[in-house]
Amino acid sequence: MEKRLSAVVDTARVYNVVVIVSLLWFMVQFLRFVFPPLFETFQETYGVSNTETGMLFTALMIGYACMQFPAGVLGDRIGEPRVIIGGAVVFSGAAALVATGQSFLLILAGAVLIGLGTGPHKTVAIPLLSKRYKERTGLALGFMDTVGQFGGMLAPLAVVALMSFFVWQNVFVLGAVVSLVLGWLFYVTVRRDSELRTSGVITDEESSTDSNESIFKTFRTVFRNRRLLIFVAVAMAFTFSWNALSAFFPLFLTSEKGVSSGVASILYSILFIASISQTATGDISDRRDSISVAFALFALMFVAILSLIIVDSLLTLVAITVLAGIGFHGFRPVRDSYLMDVIPENVGGSAFGMIRTGMTGVGALSPAIVGYISDDAGFVAAFLSIAGIILIGAVLLVFLR
Repeated sequence: MEKRLSAVVDTARVYNVVVIVSLLWFMVQFLRFVFPPLFETFQETYGVSNTETGMLFTALMIGYACMQFPAGVLGDRIGEPRVIIGGAVVFSGAAALVATGQSFLLILAGAVLIGLGTGPHKTVAIPLLSKRYKERTGLALGFMDTVGQFGGMLAPLAVVALMSFFVWQNVFVLGAVVSLVLGWLFYVTVRRDSELRTSGVITDEESSTDSNESIFKTFRTVFRNRRLLIFVAVAMAFTFSWNALSAFFPLFLTSEKGVSSGVASILYSILFIASISQTATGDISDRRDSISVAFALFALMFVAILSLIIVDSLLTLVAITVLAGIGFHGFRPVRDSYLMDVIPENVGGSAFGMIRTGMTGVGALSPAIVGYISDDAGFVAAFLSIAGIILIGAVLLVFLR
């Protein structure tokens, strides 16, 4: 009995980091994707358009994008755990600010702060988990992304449930409290783990031997890698497409398919339930060719988006939503594992942060662009533009095979 208990405790100590980091990523996703199900409420309450709600989501994502490179540099300098804790404090406070907002302008300001607070998390979490679980990086990252996407899944359900009894602001109160508690738990875990306390921290000795010139030289070497640059372009196409889909999927369903807001929220949740595919695709990418796996997932995304435009029956919409979720969510661990394989470890956080700045910066523009297209030409044209961007990404992957 004692041996079993000891084995359980040892296992918990091994995996406690990935679990808490993943739960914080869950809250990052929750606070991001709680906005789209509220777009219709914002339009009715504040008289704003698709373009303006799209701009809100773009503002959030620009804040998110702006923190990628600084977070990577800070992670390399002061350690990834400290950056994660600081980010959790900021986005908890930002969620509380949105909950008290009485105008669309204040909600917009809170959304930007949520973007700034949540931005650092994944940029530093990926190098942290890659070092902590070197032999199963793809699996660890797949687990984190899977748990995180359940935050996106629960966000619309939380909106429906809480708005049935309370005002919409309570969703953000809940998010602020849970995020703060998880940040505190991670802080306690770091204090008890000497390896975590020093993870990513550059010592005085390392600082004296690694000059700025050598770091810039390494950056030049990294970004002269043609395959890496092409893959970054693929990742940008993915981020643009996903941000556009996730921002307007509920409105697309109510406007083009005639479903109710409640049904649209359930389908939006199903889109995130399909994130369970990430553990499988991450594990497959550890064992097989990552580029081939990525190409198959892009093909699935393309077919799913076109099918969403064509089909009308509810059952078919459910099936296509699942396929779209598998394609989009399944690509993330494949992408992140591939990038960590080709980026030198001594600038892993900084280089990864720079790459994520480009990815999220391009992706941040998509809600505003697609919102404008939907106002001007309709949602069918908007979703066709998403399919076109996915097709470009698939073509680029052909050059890497």
